[in-house]
Amino acid sequence: MEKQLWCFLVLISFSNAFGQSDLHKKAFVFPESDNSYVSLKAQLRKPLKAFTVCLHIYSELASTRGPNVLNWRALSYEMSGEVYVKPQLWP
Repeated sequence: MEKQLWCFLVLISFSNAFGQSDLHKKAFVFPESDNSYVSLKAQLRKPLKAFTVCLHIYSELASTRGPNVLNWRALSYEMSGEVYVKPQLWP
């Protein structure tokens, strides 16, 4: 019985270690600078046909300058065989 319990606990811990999790109620906090950004890279199992971006931002920047949050025009994909090639967003 003790061995079965041990195996069960090991299996549960592995499922949590390798499971996927979303970023619901998560925040990225940066030090004060004018050039900080986030780059999220997902491992896709299927090619993208469409995507939706929901943004909720808070900024202490002056109201005269709006933050450039997402340049969706730079996210255009070109199909090259079965590989999707996208332009580099940042140098």
